[in-house]
Amino acid sequence: MADLLVQCDVGRGLFKTEYLVSVPPNAPGASFYVDREDVQVHKAPEKGESVRGKVFAYLIEYRDGEAVIEMTGTPVSGGTRISVPSAITEAA
Repeated sequence: MADLLVQCDVGRGLFKTEYLVSVPPNAPGASFYVDREDVQVHKAPEKGESVRGKVFAYLIEYRDGEAVIEMTGTPVSGGTRISVPSAITEAA
């Protein structure tokens, strides 16, 4: 299992088994298609909406108030390793 939970925005994925997550939430950042089992939401998003949630990720290192993480999903563009504010992470 992953080391961290990272706050994110969660939308519907291309398939019923996945979500589209954006990290960090409410900001331009990276987007990934992630297996639904790796995402926590209180309510599943409806078509065309997003909800706040948390996604599992692997911690690479903390540095200067940021966490370098490895995402578990498939990136929409770019790679799976990103940097996010450490304030939006918590131990899994």
